[in-house]
Amino acid sequence: FILIANFLASLLIIWNSKRQRVRREKDQLQKMQEFLGDAAHELRTPLTVIKGYSELLAQKKMPTQEDERRAFERLESEISRMDTLISDLLLLAEIGETSTVTRSIFDLGELLNNHINDFKVISPAHPVTYICDEVMEYSGSQVHLQRLIQNALLNIDRHTPKDSPVIISLSSKGKEIHLLIEDGGPGLNESVYGEGIRSLRRFDRSRSRETGGSGLGMSIMNAVVVMHKGDFTLRKSSLGGLAIDIRLPISR
Repeated sequence: FILIANFLASLLIIWNSKRQRVRREKDQLQKMQEFLGDAAHELRTPLTVIKGYSELLAQKKMPTQEDERRAFERLESEISRMDTLISDLLLLAEIGETSTVTRSIFDLGELLNNHINDFKVISPAHPVTYICDEVMEYSGSQVHLQRLIQNALLNIDRHTPKDSPVIISLSSKGKEIHLLIEDGGPGLNESVYGEGIRSLRRFDRSRSRETGGSGLGMSIMNAVVVMHKGDFTLRKSSLGGLAIDIRLPISR
């Protein structure tokens, strides 16, 4: 009886192990399909524009020199956009393949303050309030968190009126760090706040066509937070615009 029980227990362990492996492989396949779908969708528009203008220039079908100059400007703009897009796609792929975070200890408050100062130079009309009352040491990927901060501030620069207020606060409580970035811009559609990150990607894409962005900003921010096992939430700001609410667990 004991031998039979041990045999059945071994079979159960093997079956559970195989089921978990199949589930992981299925999740990885789904992530890869989503990534390839995003890449194809984002690359299609600039490639179409580049192909169209290249054909017109090759066939010398531009009516005037001014039209030709504008065509070259559009080519340069779309090539630049593709460069940004490919960099963002590679970053997303890198984050998606990373199972562990290469951590270093740094002052997150100082890192944030440096980028806020850069933002003030780029967008001097924005009144910015920064609230951080203490040294905020954190163990994480400084490179990826730096990119998160850059994307959040770039989002404000691109999508809010130049004189709209910005409030950024960084605090710690218990075993987590709380970063809140709020702006007084137009925010998102109300229906988007309660939906998943894929809906936010679609919203980001619609704005990227006007600003030259990659349309992957929200996805990158979310991926960086997820790789640190944190929570990433978008909601309506007390200023009337968008609030990016990030909570990161403190590793001891």
